[in-house]
Amino acid sequence: MTIPPSPEAWLRQQARTVKGSMLAAILAAFGGGLLIILQARLLALVCQRVVIEGIGLAPLLPLLAWVGAVALLRGLAAYLSEHAAIKAAAQVRQQVRTALYQRLLLLRPTGLSGEVGPLTEAVTAGIEGLEAYIARFLPQMVLAGLLPLAVLLVVLPSEWRSSLVLIFSAPFIPLLMVLIGKGTETLNRRQFSRLSRMAGHLLDLVQGLPDLKIFGAAKREAELVALVSDQYRTGTMAVLRVAFLSAFTLEFFSTVGTAVVAVIIGFRLLAGNLSLLDGLFVLLLAPEYYLPLRNLGLAYHSRMNGMAAAERIIPLLQQPLPDAAGGQLVVPFRAPEISCDSVSFRYGGQRGGVQEVSLTIPANSITALAGASGSGKSTLARLLLGLARPESGQILVNSVDLAQLDQAAWRSQLAWVPQQPFFFSATIRENLLLGRPNADQQAIQQALAAAALTDVIKALPEGLATRLGDRGAGLSGGELRRLALARVFLRDAGLVVLDEPTAGLDTENEQLVLNAVEQLAAGRTVLIISHREATISRCQQIVVLAAGRLEQVTTSQEYLEVTP
Repeated sequence: MTIPPSPEAWLRQQARTVKGSMLAAILAAFGGGLLIILQARLLALVCQRVVIEGIGLAPLLPLLAWVGAVALLRGLAAYLSEHAAIKAAAQVRQQVRTALYQRLLLLRPTGLSGEVGPLTEAVTAGIEGLEAYIARFLPQMVLAGLLPLAVLLVVLPSEWRSSLVLIFSAPFIPLLMVLIGKGTETLNRRQFSRLSRMAGHLLDLVQGLPDLKIFGAAKREAELVALVSDQYRTGTMAVLRVAFLSAFTLEFFSTVGTAVVAVIIGFRLLAGNLSLLDGLFVLLLAPEYYLPLRNLGLAYHSRMNGMAAAERIIPLLQQPLPDAAGGQLVVPFRAPEISCDSVSFRYGGQRGGVQEVSLTIPANSITALAGASGSGKSTLARLLLGLARPESGQILVNSVDLAQLDQAAWRSQLAWVPQQPFFFSATIRENLLLGRPNADQQAIQQALAAAALTDVIKALPEGLATRLGDRGAGLSGGELRRLALARVFLRDAGLVVLDEPTAGLDTENEQLVLNAVEQLAAGRTVLIISHREATISRCQQIVVLAAGRLEQVTTSQEYLEVTP
């Protein structure tokens, strides 16, 4: 879908994707507005018969019953309108969040330093800001054009003088709404930008908190966060101040208009030129005439929130994909040979990454990436997996440039196990089947046996149906590592990358994990990021990195002999 250049045009394009729910919300609200007219007529009729005709209570009971029924129908219409509007807004949020998330995955923002916080804020709070525009502003904008017109059509035959007052006073409300809104639009956009910067700054502080404590800078940074938060609070109060001012202005003009109508009705009743029925009917409808316009004025701030969110989201959706987004070649491979030819990648400027790395990872082998923290091990692993593209050089898979491979086919043959494998709050079976949903029971049992988990699962009261807590709560750290390996066995990938698979484990669990890794390596190419002696001793080749450069490629025996 083509993205319109204007934020408001884009927002309306999103609304058109849920036009069914939007139309239902508007029709229900409009029906409620028509019921207000009917209710006002019935109430005026009751007063006419009681005051002028002197009718008792019993003959009025049918009319009062109709008034109660209309009130119930108004409540039902309001509920249906609100429900449909919220449903439409939820659908739009889900669509935009999915599109934005998929776009960010394709962009692979590995090298966007300092952008994690703002991007997270845009995907979460930014998209939430679209709800008020879809659910509040757009329906009110339509109703502001329909309901006052409907009120005028029924008021005009009864009292044309009051109709003139309504007609000439109504334009002041949207005019003032636009004038005040223009002033608050800049303030609102500035607040949204501040919130985005605060999110990135806070994330950086949380990630660097250990270093801040080491250097005694945590208190200073906390004071800075407090200062920035106070500035954001002050800015928010400025926006609210203008919002309350606009609400006061809208109320003032609607009240003055209603008062003028009441004066005209009063003089006409005193002169005997107007019946109580028509006069009271017009007087009851005067506030309802201004109500949609007032609601539109209040919802105008929702428009500004939506516009500010759209201005942040649209550039991300329009950001072009990298030139090397992937080719169309589908090369069959099993346990591939991976080669790097002068591969370089930087995160920004001269910070981090790898530079001029040339090496070969043999097929059907276990290769370890070793080196100090920050030497480029994780970066090289991401490059080999295709999660980031080299700035220069190329990566070959069985002598074929990785950039020319179909990325979906390539990733179907990959398995990545991070240092802290993630497990959902679901059953063990559901967590195992993430990489291969159609696996049968025999394949599951074979994977569990290869990861030395068969006895562990049998000891659980519900076996594979045992539900894990958040992040795998319910199993020990070693059992979770082996469960992650069982997931890899089940996926049956050709290239497996493990990041510190034995970090933090005791000797017994470490040996179980390493035995599972050796079984996993049969018929596969395995790359392990590790510095532990027990892990490196199981590898055929050791690739040592230092400051982003390839220092040496050696065997495990030679590496362990020279490493203290």
